[in-house]
Formats: sequence, structure tokens, C-alpha cells
Amino acid sequence: MRLLKLFILALCMFLFQNAHAAHQLYADRDGVNIPYGTKLNLTLSHDLKSSNVVEGDMFQAYLNQDLYVNYKLILPSKTIFRGRISNVQYSKRLSRAAILYLTLDHLVTKDGEQIPINSGLATHFDYKMKKDGGLTTGGNYFTAVKKDLKNAGAIVPRTIDWGATAGDNLFTGAKIVFVPVAALGGCIACVGSSVYNTVADLFRKGDEVIIKKGEEFDIILLSNLEIPTY
Repeated sequence: MRLLKLFILALCMFLFQNAHAAHQLYADRDGVNIPYGTKLNLTLSHDLKSSNVVEGDMFQAYLNQDLYVNYKLILPSKTIFRGRISNVQYSKRLSRAAILYLTLDHLVTKDGEQIPINSGLATHFDYKMKKDGGLTTGGNYFTAVKKDLKNAGAIVPRTIDWGATAGDNLFTGAKIVFVPVAALGGCIACVGSSVYNTVADLFRKGDEVIIKKGEEFDIILLSNLEIPTY
């Protein structure tokens, strides 16, 4: 019985010493603080398309330049950053555009340690950024109709210019005849184009958000980021 007690006591002391040593090792580890507001330039590692992703899908990017703090290299170029699709709203009929939400979760140090980050996109790519951070082309059916009418309206001036140029090439004064005819034809084409496209917009899906592999973008740190050093 006495030997059993001695064995248990020795085991407890051993475990305590190891736990203390592990705690001391962690506590003694130094770290460098990267302040909030710092911008980091990244490159996307693969394509992202709103129609091909679901919420929770992961994506990856890498740092483009070495990051120094007080002349000390903290994050080398090619440091991996990982993120996820935090939300996606798919394009719908009535020309309603897709909305894509990207969130960077963590970076991976040279020692393989994953460091959580709190950041936001500071680049819109070629899209509009909503107040909640979503990327989209924006617009809906009425936006599409306005665009169609604007494009259709450009037909008339182009046909009038064609009538004037064609008439001058035939004989003097011919444009007096050609211009009205071209204008009438342009008006008919304008109306036809407008009717066709406004009806098509009822069934047409909106724009997708497509970000290509290799595109550069900036993120901004929304809180201090501590990188451990050894």
C-alpha cells in the first residue's frame, strides 16, 4: 500500500513538472505585433465563380511581398492565407446579379502554425462592393431595361451618320434622301431591339461574380495581428 502511494506521488510530480515546462515554453515565446489598419497585398491561387461555389467552400491566396517590422522579416512572400465563402447569393431571373462574400480566416506561418486573422477586403476587383462587403455587379430587371434602352437609342445616331456618309459617296445631295430613310430604319431597329431585350430580360439571369486565378487584391487588418517568433 505504501509503495502504491509513493508511486502515485511520483507520477503526480512528473506530470506537474511536464505541464509546468510546457506552460513555461509557451509563455516564453515572443511575438511581433502587426497593427490594425495594415494593408496586405495578396494573389488569388485559383478561380472563384459565384455559380460554382457554396457557402463554406475554402479558397487560398498568398502574400506578394515580404513584410518587415522594425527591419525584421515577419511574413515572407508566398505566405499562405486561407479563407472561405462566407455567403453567396446566386444570380436569378429578372436579371438579378449574384453576390459573393469572401472572408479570410487565417494565415500559415513558415513553421506551419495557423494564425487567425480579422480582416476585410480593401479591393473591389472589377465589381461593386456592397455595404456589407458583398461583391456584385448590382442591378436588376429595371437596371437591365435602362441599359437596353440606352444601347438601343445609340442605333439611331449611327444609322443617320451612315445615311449621310453613304449619300455623299453616291452623288451630291443624296444624303437629303438617305438621312431620313436611315433615321426611319434606325427608329424601327431601336424599337425592335428595345422590345426584344426588355422581354428577354424577364427570363435572363443576372451577372455572375468571377474572380480569376492570379488576380491581386488587398486586405486590411481590422485588429492587431500577433505573429509568434522563436
